[in-house]
Amino acid sequence: MTDFSEARKVAALLAAVAEPTRLRVLWQLAKGPEHVGRLAEVIDIPMVNMSHHLGVMRQAGVLDDAKDGRRVIYKLRADVFTPGTSPDVLGVLALGSFRMVLRAKPEPPPVTTGAKTRRKTAKK
Repeated sequence: MTDFSEARKVAALLAAVAEPTRLRVLWQLAKGPEHVGRLAEVIDIPMVNMSHHLGVMRQAGVLDDAKDGRRVIYKLRADVFTPGTSPDVLGVLALGSFRMVLRAKPEPPPVTTGAKTRRKTAKK
């Protein structure tokens, strides 16, 4: 049985990756290290938003970063990510006792924005 402190660590890891944009970033980084600007361009979000998402995953222990001149290069941590051994698997993320398989596909996973909400108008 997992003790409470281990369960908290695993929950933090899962929370760090359980967001649509971050899943797309993970999929991209499974193909190799990238700098923030390139990731923002590929994922099609502002660089400040990308920096936030990368920071969340770095703080949780999913990513490593390194300076390359003025650029910051991000990659999946070696103790968390194992590259795939077959053409249909980019790799496997080890998130505590859980495993997330990143499948190789020509396009990144879609981002869903959730259900649309209707704004109620006040009746007079």
